[in-house]
Amino acid sequence: MSSGTLFVKDSRTSLNYEIPIHRNAIAATAFKKIKAPVSGSDPADKVDGGLRVHDPGLQNTTVVETDISFSNSDSGLLLFRGYSLDQLWDSDFEELFHLLVWGKYPTRVQKDDLSNTLANYMKNVPENVVKAIRSFPRSTSPMPMVIAGLAAYIASDPESIPAANGGNIYQGNTAQTDLGILKTVSAYAVVLGLVASHRKDIPFVPASSENSYYENLFIMMGMVDRVSGRPDTLQLSCFRRFAALSCDNGMALSVFATLVCASSLADPISCLISALAAAYGPLHFGATEAAHRALQEIGSVERVPDFLEQVKRGERKLFGYGHRTYKGTDPRVIPIKKLLEDSNATSNPLIEIAKSIEIHASTDDYFKSRGLSANADFYGNFVFSAIGFDPDFIPVAMLAQRIIGIMAHWREYMLKRGKLFRPSHIYTGNTEPLCNFSPKL
Repeated sequence: MSSGTLFVKDSRTSLNYEIPIHRNAIAATAFKKIKAPVSGSDPADKVDGGLRVHDPGLQNTTVVETDISFSNSDSGLLLFRGYSLDQLWDSDFEELFHLLVWGKYPTRVQKDDLSNTLANYMKNVPENVVKAIRSFPRSTSPMPMVIAGLAAYIASDPESIPAANGGNIYQGNTAQTDLGILKTVSAYAVVLGLVASHRKDIPFVPASSENSYYENLFIMMGMVDRVSGRPDTLQLSCFRRFAALSCDNGMALSVFATLVCASSLADPISCLISALAAAYGPLHFGATEAAHRALQEIGSVERVPDFLEQVKRGERKLFGYGHRTYKGTDPRVIPIKKLLEDSNATSNPLIEIAKSIEIHASTDDYFKSRGLSANADFYGNFVFSAIGFDPDFIPVAMLAQRIIGIMAHWREYMLKRGKLFRPSHIYTGNTEPLCNFSPKL
């Protein structure tokens, strides 16, 4: 454990301060005791409240303590509750879900009980959820339909809304928190199935207790063999293994959005909607769709050098390249490339364009000096395309895997009684009323 003391001298007052270091971090609130004279200072600086920490984008700020997952790009290490990716590579959804949410790898009986419980919740499909989704044109992007379907789920279960039922249902309440998680994960699978079947204009097939979570998900989405009515075993296997890569990635934007919403004591489905909205952007899960469309637009290997020059000039964005956490190699890329072979995705002609981009970028000082390389989104879209997902469906399909980590972090925050997020800001405007101003009536 990296602990110690940070010694600070404030040049404004010549006072010295000692700030504890714990796990190579300092508490931002410790700086509140560092105060400068109020006289002569800008009122907007609020010096009487102590020294503030300014961190746009939270580039070097921790917000929780967690033991859910750990990554080290230098060694290519990924750990989930202490288990390595290799150890979890053949795990099912229920096993990953039980491990990350409840902290223990399940026994066979626990796994079967969890699968049966989720299936039973999935069987109950509120009619207003069906109507909400089918009210959209079939050509609508999946994300708005998914969000609308989840909102309809909340409306069908008013007892799950904290503000209408005493103000706090989940915080510190293990039973209610766990129930909320089970309902939320089940609701998401149903909504995804309804959206997919609506877009394909095919009948919705309800969940069955005979199937696993991902089997039910594929069947509800209509991703089955026409004769047997069962999912393709290879496609299901690739989706399941990708989930081992994608089930959690620390304090990613979707998880942080979840916790911000959770900090107000909101219900878990509302928190999941916050995660979806955050993930929709092309700098998060939307990067898979954006990367796919960019490769389509490039069109050929010959056009790659010109495209990269446009990126370097700031005229274009190379989605799926570079990562805030991984300054160098994304440890998820190597196993994803293995999945590309297993899923027969290598026959996709766009892969040759992606490989050409990676080859050119690996020898280009612009990308090398910035530590920019392919991340999971860059090649991940090929796996999902090979499984059978349309490009615009990939982000919501990936959330069916990341929901494991999202719910794990939500539960942890509820049971640890996480604080309300209320960051401050640096005001740069006037601190006195404007003179000679008379509004027109």
